[in-house]
Amino acid sequence: MKHIYIFALMAALSNTAFAQNYWQQEVNYTITVKLNDENHTLSAFEEFEYINNSPNSLDSIYIHLWPNAYRNGKTALAKQQYKDGKTILKFGENKLNAKQDLGGIDSLDFKVNGKTVNWEYDKKHIDICVLYLSSPLKSGERISISTPFKVKIPSGEISRLGHIDQSYQITQWYPKPAVYDKNGWHPIPYLNQGEFYSEFGSFDVTITLPENYVVGATGDLQTATEINFLTALAEKTSKEIPTMLTKTKKETTVFPPSSSVFKTIRYTQEKVHDFAWFADKRYAVLKGEVTLPVSKRKVTSWALFVPQNAANWQHAIEYINDGTYYYSLWNGDYPYNNVTAVDGTISAGGGMEYPTITVIGNSSSKEELEVVIVHEVGHNWFYGILGSNERTHGWMDEGMNTLNEVRYVQTKYPNNTRMSDMVLNGRFHFDDLDHHDLNDISFRMTAILGADQPIETPSEVFTSTNYGTVMYMKTGLVFTYLKDYLGDELFDKSMQAYFEEWKFKHPQPEDMRATLERVSGKDLSWLFTDLIQTTKYIDYKIARVKTDASGTSVTVKNVGQVAGPIEINALKDSIVVETVWVHWVEPGVKKARVQLKSTAVDEVRIDVSKEIPELYRNNNSWKSTGLFKKVEPLKLEFLIGDNEANKSNIFWTPIIAGNVYDKFMVGAAIHNMGVPFNKFQYLVAPMYSFGRQMVSGIGEFSYTFSPQNILKVSKFGLSVKSFKVDSSSTIRKNEGAYLAISPYWQAKFKNERNSPISHNFLAQGILRYTNYGGLKSDYVGGFARYTVDYKKPDHVVNLKIRTDIISGKAVEMGRVTIESIYRFRYLKNSMNRWIELRAFIGNNYYFKVKDNANTYAYSMSLSGNDGAQDLFFENYYFGRGTVDGLWSQQRDENMGGFKSTSYYGTTSKWMGAGNLYVQLPIPKLSIFGVFADFGTFYNGTSINSAINTGAAIRISSVFGMYFPIWMSKELDASFGNSKYGEKIRLTLKLNVVNKGLKLGIGE
Repeated sequence: MKHIYIFALMAALSNTAFAQNYWQQEVNYTITVKLNDENHTLSAFEEFEYINNSPNSLDSIYIHLWPNAYRNGKTALAKQQYKDGKTILKFGENKLNAKQDLGGIDSLDFKVNGKTVNWEYDKKHIDICVLYLSSPLKSGERISISTPFKVKIPSGEISRLGHIDQSYQITQWYPKPAVYDKNGWHPIPYLNQGEFYSEFGSFDVTITLPENYVVGATGDLQTATEINFLTALAEKTSKEIPTMLTKTKKETTVFPPSSSVFKTIRYTQEKVHDFAWFADKRYAVLKGEVTLPVSKRKVTSWALFVPQNAANWQHAIEYINDGTYYYSLWNGDYPYNNVTAVDGTISAGGGMEYPTITVIGNSSSKEELEVVIVHEVGHNWFYGILGSNERTHGWMDEGMNTLNEVRYVQTKYPNNTRMSDMVLNGRFHFDDLDHHDLNDISFRMTAILGADQPIETPSEVFTSTNYGTVMYMKTGLVFTYLKDYLGDELFDKSMQAYFEEWKFKHPQPEDMRATLERVSGKDLSWLFTDLIQTTKYIDYKIARVKTDASGTSVTVKNVGQVAGPIEINALKDSIVVETVWVHWVEPGVKKARVQLKSTAVDEVRIDVSKEIPELYRNNNSWKSTGLFKKVEPLKLEFLIGDNEANKSNIFWTPIIAGNVYDKFMVGAAIHNMGVPFNKFQYLVAPMYSFGRQMVSGIGEFSYTFSPQNILKVSKFGLSVKSFKVDSSSTIRKNEGAYLAISPYWQAKFKNERNSPISHNFLAQGILRYTNYGGLKSDYVGGFARYTVDYKKPDHVVNLKIRTDIISGKAVEMGRVTIESIYRFRYLKNSMNRWIELRAFIGNNYYFKVKDNANTYAYSMSLSGNDGAQDLFFENYYFGRGTVDGLWSQQRDENMGGFKSTSYYGTTSKWMGAGNLYVQLPIPKLSIFGVFADFGTFYNGTSINSAINTGAAIRISSVFGMYFPIWMSKELDASFGNSKYGEKIRLTLKLNVVNKGLKLGIGE
């Protein structure tokens, strides 16, 4: 106990010393602005007081000019959107209404204390400028900076600032100093993915606009006539709600003409770091009031919405009030007088937060609207009051807010099935999943596939998937885990202390950690180091349970990579009778023995409430009865479902298939590929073959783990396939059939910083039997393939280096191949057309030739003949052994890659080839293209070459149909008297099982 007191005293002294050294700048704004709704512009004048509370003198100040992010296709915003496939900003100049779509800020004339100063745009970002002060601003001094400015309001389809017709969302619209803190200046460009960081201060904003506009804004409305206007409108709306509900959503609320009379309204607010306002002539208004849980102070709540959305918005005041109440209860009372939600035209996400006001995009249901409103209102705490750096530490606002959002839903709707409602309305056994499960399953799927990044990743560096599943969802999960570990009372006490110590300041991750550790008395390195700064995962298992008269002894094993606390639950008749938390103090401890008092126990579980974000949960249970006490009870379900923590889910589905030799096949697939995936996965799909008159089919078995060294994911697997392979009339025996057994290992290398380069490795073996009733081995072999991918918005490079070794009846040989594909977008506007260049080179090495070496030869145009070139059964053929007819024209696009059906260009020596494919610039018809192939090969005596050109229909990488138009003489002659239809080549890749089970690992 003495050591604990000393630790607590040292932590308190350290925190006090740090608090004394803490400083932040202050900015106080006075802005006047007028809206012109005919040309969608703002005319404004701004003056702000800048107070230098830092210990340093400043000779310049960085200023954000974020409306300039909408000026052209070269801004950071345009580049980020283009990377994500949105071209409206980057290529707006190609549209008829481009000048109306784009935006910007101009007419700037900065003065400091009334005197003109030099300033210039940032060399890289036109939405940032730097002011050069005439004399240094010393510590403790203040200056006044002023400028007129005009804003051209962009289309609301681009991002957060904008308009749709005469509905306005005026956000990030005025010149604003960048933050200067202990880490220096933070002049950040505007981005969709990656929000803001701004200085605290006060706002006094006067807005002039046509008088029939309804306005919602940051802060307190000071204009009495406007207060009366909104209050009267709220009374009118309450009476008209029943009438609004009788109208369908198709009855769009039209914009009335703008009044010729203008009004001027004024808003003020202290202790905020931004100001936003929204204006729409169509708005209906609801007004309410919420009493805060601690101070009992009353806060006025407002909801502004378009009448056509009344069905969802009629209860908006309830959602605003409840969100404000619960966030205040758990974190600290809301410090402002008003809280507002507006129905807006936002295109950057479902909602967006600003101090005391939030804009909400379209919501499909009242349940969705409630969650979005609560989440965005909650940002008043995490972003608004606790002003963390959202660009660098986005989890400190989005993730902490998600924690509270999930807690809100669990508190208000403890039996909710929100995820099940979203997933096929609960069909296919997705019928018991709640709001927490949505985050849990989404994150676990991402992590299991090896696609996750650390929580402590800069916002703009996240992939678009991880921006949601990691920054929002995983952070919410790990802090829910902390809440469950500390208990609600201690957790709330810790969070309230964090709120009180850091409200209206800029906390860093180390500040949050220091407060939570001091108040809770716990070492939280497992959370702030392992779970936040790395992708290490949590996984615990029950190793042994022993029950006797003295109680229940439970041995728990840490099979994960995080030494965090574990919750052990003892159950009797499915009711929890005892709970014990165990914490691994030393990371090297792999097992712990836990002694429970309970003796009458028929089940022991780890984390019965599923609050710990474990990657795998099918090793968390023990039951007192049955032969296999640590195996969850089997549960057979149709098609697919979620992998339940206390069940061994087995799924089944009837399947039909067919090929030239097996004819029609019917059977069933049995698998455990629920959501999220298991460590060990299997799929067994036996089918009765009417052509073979016995069973054909496939089987796939794999085990996945995350070693967390240079590899992100490692997977060992075994693939088994058996089908008929020729037209032999012998049936009910194995003649004319094959059995292929393929063990493999796949590895995905780490790429946590969202580098455009990714690396994958695959090693696969093969043991092939034909006529396998007598176990006659055809060949045995293996290959290793290293793949590098480089992906940029307009450029994609894929490089594969592969080695094969085969020992078979015909030959013992090896080969090395290199294949590279370069794709670039030659039309970069909304048509998105690509040119693909492919190069291939390969060489064979023969150790022993026993028969016909051409069985393993390279080919310009791979034949389906016995699938000879598909030695490792990587693809599915409808006619693997066919040499004529339609299915002989199904070929792969590898080796020579010629898009014709010629058998010319087969060699057992070396081959090189180049292929060109161009998507034609036909609007909305990207499936049409043209191709050209060139190849050269050595046949042992001479070097030969061939050219092939034509037109194509290609649908993704699944289906292609190629029509040769012109080819070189030797290639053309090889067809003899063949009909033109026999030259047409098909590609049909139905390798669903093999690719699907290896999803996320690489090809």
